[in-house]
Amino acid sequence: MRHSDRRWTFGPAALRLAAALLCLITFAPAAVLAQLDAAAAGRMPQGLAEGVHVLVGDVDAPTPANRGEIGNIGFVVGEQGTVVINCGASYRHGRAVIETAERIGGKPVVLAIITQPLQEFVMGASAFTERGIPVLSHRASAELIEARCETCLRTLRTQLGEDEMAGTRVVVPTQRIDGDTVVTVGGRELQLIHPGWGSSPGDLIVRDTRSGIVFAGALAGFGRVPELRDGDMAGWLAALDRLEALAGQDRDLVVPGYGAPAGTHALAALRHYLRDIDTRVHALLAAGTPLLEAIKAADLPAYSHWARYPLQHERNVQRRYLALENELFED
Repeated sequence: MRHSDRRWTFGPAALRLAAALLCLITFAPAAVLAQLDAAAAGRMPQGLAEGVHVLVGDVDAPTPANRGEIGNIGFVVGEQGTVVINCGASYRHGRAVIETAERIGGKPVVLAIITQPLQEFVMGASAFTERGIPVLSHRASAELIEARCETCLRTLRTQLGEDEMAGTRVVVPTQRIDGDTVVTVGGRELQLIHPGWGSSPGDLIVRDTRSGIVFAGALAGFGRVPELRDGDMAGWLAALDRLEALAGQDRDLVVPGYGAPAGTHALAALRHYLRDIDTRVHALLAAGTPLLEAIKAADLPAYSHWARYPLQHERNVQRRYLALENELFED
């Protein structure tokens, strides 16, 4: 069932005075971008427009040093409430996200949206449901969370330690959509856009209609090697085209899942990587190169400076090789 004409309205919550406000920059995206590196280094939210903020996370793998706080989290503040985009990596992180969002915007958090079923976006949801805050995702993401996130949680406990992950549990979103939807939450209208199967089967793009700012989640990462585990190559490239068109309507500003927000021009490098790895692996497979040799032969030095390149790129080559090999057998 499609939801292209459906509108959801969440009831108003009690108003609060703002405890603190960051500088809100509505008409100067270049000035915003110039501040983001400093904000990311201190894990401080950065204002992008009136009522729109981003908390830029680490771009590396989860480690005790970064406490698993990888990936970006968004806040969109309306007159009656705040929407959080992605929940964080643990119960502790989720609580900190809620506290920060409410301190910055001065409004209660009334909804959390998960853009992809990734541990850094999902594991903090337990803090939201503890507060009675609904969690929304695409139906396919909810199904993947239910199917595999207990394994992710066990892995994070090993990587980060039991103390860091204390209180964390897997929460499957109860608010689910199947297609493009418009929601009005806390007095703010948001477009929730499912571009098809791109980085995952349940990708969501969140566009704040008032500012025009677009949150891409894991569909976009700037300066970081993407993860192809759940991706569909053709669908991902098509999703980037739709993302570019959405962001280019207004402020030309994309908030990626990883890395600092940037204009739509930054999507070009991600497109090039996806096409380059696909072309290289196609050529190696056609030449009869065995998988283990192909993993080393598919080095792409142009991207070697990106975060997570050595290990993640090799994993991507392996996954793309096996996917293409499977397609050949099916034919």
